[in-house]
This record gives sequence, C-alpha cells and structure tokens, in this order.
Amino acid sequence: MKSWPIWMVLGFLLAMPAAAVVATETAVPGQIRVPKPRSEHDVSQQYYVALLRKALQKAAAGRPLPDILPVAEMEQGRAVRELQKGQIIDLFWMGTDRDKEQQLRAIRIPLERGLMGFRMLTIRRSQVEKFNQISSLQQLRKLTACQGLSWPDTKILQSAGLKVQTSPVYENLFKQVNAGRCDYFPRGLHEGQTELRERAALYPDLVRYPNLMLHYPFAIYFFTGKQNETLAQWIEQGLEMMITDGELLAHMQQHPLTAHVFPLSQFSMQHWLELKNPGLSPDTRNLDRRYWFVPADFSASQLDKNLPAI
Repeated sequence: MKSWPIWMVLGFLLAMPAAAVVATETAVPGQIRVPKPRSEHDVSQQYYVALLRKALQKAAAGRPLPDILPVAEMEQGRAVRELQKGQIIDLFWMGTDRDKEQQLRAIRIPLERGLMGFRMLTIRRSQVEKFNQISSLQQLRKLTACQGLSWPDTKILQSAGLKVQTSPVYENLFKQVNAGRCDYFPRGLHEGQTELRERAALYPDLVRYPNLMLHYPFAIYFFTGKQNETLAQWIEQGLEMMITDGELLAHMQQHPLTAHVFPLSQFSMQHWLELKNPGLSPDTRNLDRRYWFVPADFSASQLDKNLPAI
C-alpha cells in the first residue's frame, strides 16, 4: 500500500471546507427532544411546542422537519445541565439570564413578546383586602412571594428587596400560597388566569388579584446546547420570519395560553410597580418594539386597533 507523506495528508485536511466539518458537528437531528409538561395542568408546554413546530416549518426551505419528542420532566437547573451534555434533551424554553446565555445557545427572540415580565399576583381570596392596601414596593416587601428555585425571577424579586420562598416543584408553589406559607405567587400576565382555571377544583380559594402589576424586562427564549448551532439558526430564522409576517402575534392571539390577554388595554391597573432585571444580558433586545411589548402598549389603543378580532 502506498504511504502518503505527512505533509500531503495535512494539506488535504486543511483544504477541506470548514463548513463540512461544522455540518458534521451541528447537523439537525431527526428528532428534537424536549421536556414533558410540568404537570397534567401545564398548558404552556403545548404553546411552545406548537410555536417551535411553526418556526421550523417557516424556515424549512425544503429540509425534512424533525419530530418533536417530549421525553422527560425536569426543572430548569437540571435542564441547563442536560442541554449542555445533549444526551437527554435538545431544546427547552426558559426565562433568560446572563448565566444561561453563557452556558447555552440562546435564540434571542422573546417567545411571548415579554409578557412573562408583566406579573399579576395569585393570592388567597381571604387576602384581597390586605392587598388593597398595597400601592408601593416598600409595602410589598413586608409580604413573601413564592417562586421556583431555579427561576431567574427569584433573583429579580430578591434584588428588589422582596422576600421569596422557593420550591423546585412547580405544583408545590400553588400548594404553598394556598396553605399560607407565602402571600402571593407572581405569574406572567398570560399564565395566572389559565393556571387558576385548570386548578379551580384543587384550590378554590386562589384568585388573581386585579389591581397590581409588577413589571420587569424579561423574556422566555428557546435554548439549545452550543453543539446544536445549525438547529438554533433554523429556529431563529423561522421566528424572525414569523415576526415579519405577523404569524407570531397571531399565534399568541389564537392559543389558549395567551389569547385572553388581548386587547392589552383591558389591563388598566391601579398600581404598577417597576422592577429592574439585573440578570438581563446586554445582548437582549430589550428596547426593540419589533420583539417586545412595553408598558405603554397597555394604555395605547393603537396597538389594539391593529389586532384582528379574536
């Protein structure tokens, strides 16, 4: 067998197109493994899976669509570790912060236009009068919030001087506020009403308090492992196309998780409390109205006029 000089072998390898090597490392799998719903009451999982499927279809350009396979339940801390390894899941939707964006490949497009940063409070019905007396952050600091252990919101609330009690289990947070172990559970504007409806039989005393809104710039992103760059670019391109043609907003208007928040002008709150988000990455497009709702949208009727009827 003929032996090739080492300089010829090295020259051949160096001449190979870089894209060929990258494609091997980042080829889109035949299936995308995602977490299962957090519980039988979790309707948000279907929202993000349906949005993911639409983004893939939008930018497919003739490529076969991978199957989306829910494989395991997991909280966010473990999900970050598993995405880095790429052995159990390939993609997850999570609230963003600097740490996640350094450890993972963030697709920096808010999947619900920042609605998650507009927070109404789930409380016990018997505590409504107590909350009627709260109009400032200083007064709210006397009470205790419930939040998920690994959720970025926990650090946001704590940085504002608010007391927070955590649990790694999503369903336990409803149990805690219902049992009085905390006073309120801040939920994304689109989450609270749906969550309470799903759990009405379990927690009939829980209600959404109507007169107070917490707000901080905050987004749910799709995240993949850094080894899945090709998949991330495909999804990113699809979401950008959906924003351009209005399909992402239409998805929000039509899906049960978010449809009920439109028109936004229905939320003319008596009290708004603005919080800072110290964990927000400088790469987050937090000033670009192409991607985000802002507080002014809740009083500006122009946005509502541009929305088709539901």
